[in-house]
Amino acid sequence: MKNVEEWFMIRELAREGLSITEIARRLGCDRKTVRRHLRHLGQPRYQARPPKPSKLDPFKSYLDQRLERGVFNCEVLYRELCERGYDGKKTILRDYVQPSRLAARHQASVRFETEPGQQGQVDWGHFGTLLHQGRQRRLYCFVLTLGYSRAMYAEFTVSSAMPDFLRCHINAFSYLGGVPEHLLHDNQKTVVHVHDPGGTHHWNTQYLDFADHYGFWPRLCRPYRAQTKGKVESGVKYIRRNFWPSCPDVPTLEALNEALWSWLSGVANSRLHGTTHEVPMARLEWEKDSLGSLQVPPYDLSLVSSRRSSKDSFISYGGNRYSVPASYALSLLTVREKPEGLLEVYAGLDCIARHNLVRGRHQNVVDPCHLEPVWQALKGRSSDEPRPQVGPRLGPEVSEPQVEVRSLDLYEALAQGEVQ
Repeated sequence: MKNVEEWFMIRELAREGLSITEIARRLGCDRKTVRRHLRHLGQPRYQARPPKPSKLDPFKSYLDQRLERGVFNCEVLYRELCERGYDGKKTILRDYVQPSRLAARHQASVRFETEPGQQGQVDWGHFGTLLHQGRQRRLYCFVLTLGYSRAMYAEFTVSSAMPDFLRCHINAFSYLGGVPEHLLHDNQKTVVHVHDPGGTHHWNTQYLDFADHYGFWPRLCRPYRAQTKGKVESGVKYIRRNFWPSCPDVPTLEALNEALWSWLSGVANSRLHGTTHEVPMARLEWEKDSLGSLQVPPYDLSLVSSRRSSKDSFISYGGNRYSVPASYALSLLTVREKPEGLLEVYAGLDCIARHNLVRGRHQNVVDPCHLEPVWQALKGRSSDEPRPQVGPRLGPEVSEPQVEVRSLDLYEALAQGEVQ
């Protein structure tokens, strides 16, 4: 029996007086089926088959936890399950995740508003490449947006490393006139080293020191949930759609930032905001009183590393060589790269050398004072004093071999067999 309709048809044809054989022929079913349903007066009831066990069953509790945290990427989930012993196919996983993904897509969200000075949101945007100092570099845009006023600061850089990341923060604080109480970030390496599924944060110690210096609390948004910091996400999109298409063709990073900052003042922060229906700069005047003070010493953004000087009193840094005093040859020294383009070399707490950083590679930067003692020693050498020799030389115990000079006629005689 395929469905209830056929059961009714069998009952109806039987009332008309048709035989079991004729009913089976008309309906295309077996006579035993017709006889069985004529014997039972009630409607047929079918029980659902018990579901077959799935290879995904032991991992469903873990999957439910990950789905609750907003992780719907099946590639990520499949990799995590394989690490836990899952040997099934990816198709089963996709079928299980699909209802949760659709439910999250249609889930209503509530806009989260903050009080003046309470929160700022930080994000990076990628804008292709730029020819910078003779090399093609990736171009990034740092964006910081205040939650209450929607006032925005942005800056283009060719690196998202920690020194540039912190420098952009300082420039943003100066532009906005203060420091918000909280800063919301992605889970990037300059902020947090590890964000495990259990919720434990392993913060970047240098960024925590920077936050303590300026008096704000860093916060992390939920992984795979960009709308947590939707205000700055909208700011990156706004730069990409409004500023970038009409961006002038500028040759340098400095000129590009000048154009961006002019656009921030004349367009982005002076427009009527679509959400607040107020001008961000006007709301910023109210928010400034709630921002933290900038009356603190500037944070040291120097990049510190160690180098061992060479035998000829040079250290290698950034593909170039910089001189140090001759007395510090073959020494382990501390190198500090300053934001203003200076390179300082320390032996312990003493600064023994200071150079301007140079562009390019394979250049020698020499301070004549460093090698002056060596030159003076060379000038004071007497004329009869032996000069240093270049290349290998024989020791006193090694003598040059004596070679006997013979006539060529002797070799001719040997070849003809005349000499034994």
